[in-house]
Amino acid sequence: MTAVTFIFHNYLKELLTKERRGLSSFTHHFERRASVKDVIESLGVPHPLVGRLTINGGESSFAPVLRDKDVVEVSPMAAPVNPLVPTLLRPEPLERLAFVADANVGKLALHLRSLGFHTLYGAAKRDAAIAEIARSRKRILLTRDISLLKRKIIGHGYLLRSNDPAAQLLEVVRLYDLAGRSKPLSRCIACNGLLVPVSKEAVLDRLEPLTRKYYQDFHTCQQCGKVYWPGSHRKKLDAFIRHILQEAGRSAPDKG
Repeated sequence: MTAVTFIFHNYLKELLTKERRGLSSFTHHFERRASVKDVIESLGVPHPLVGRLTINGGESSFAPVLRDKDVVEVSPMAAPVNPLVPTLLRPEPLERLAFVADANVGKLALHLRSLGFHTLYGAAKRDAAIAEIARSRKRILLTRDISLLKRKIIGHGYLLRSNDPAAQLLEVVRLYDLAGRSKPLSRCIACNGLLVPVSKEAVLDRLEPLTRKYYQDFHTCQQCGKVYWPGSHRKKLDAFIRHILQEAGRSAPDKG
């Protein structure tokens, strides 16, 4: 029988299995030979949420097999997280900041596109397909589904703590330090394509009469051809984006 002391920090202790939930420190007994990653996940915490891991005081990867009387300390990811830089826990960095969102956080996907980040939305896809997209296309998986994040092939991912899409956006912007990288309204909300300026004359035959009369500035999506203009909704959207970026620059409250 192997006995290992675990110390979980911050919100990770709220993700532990029912009998351990809320505990900061406890001793876990098990008989099988197991890696620290496997044991952490058996206790309820998905490996992508771990930001720092130590075994007996020394920083560790997920690979070591635990031994009797080991002391394991597990901390969550803390802002700012830069997935483009290799770490001990994630030695294979991403090539760019891009996301895939499952069906539970579809509105978040649209918000991220509005900030200029390429975000795929798996509304009709099964968990296995979404996980494969995250792996093969090297994207950060965003979800409210804990079991989805536990899939072995997921390298980078985050569990949204709020049900509100605006609050979710703020979580992601803060965690990955996106405010300085954002390019608001530079990407098509419908397909992720980049927007480019276009003359009014070039899209005149695609405009409704009132749009032709009152608007002069237009953009089109390079990918799907959708036409955009600063309509009546623009002020509200600008205010929303400005609020998110301003809030992201403030210290987030510690939710424990």
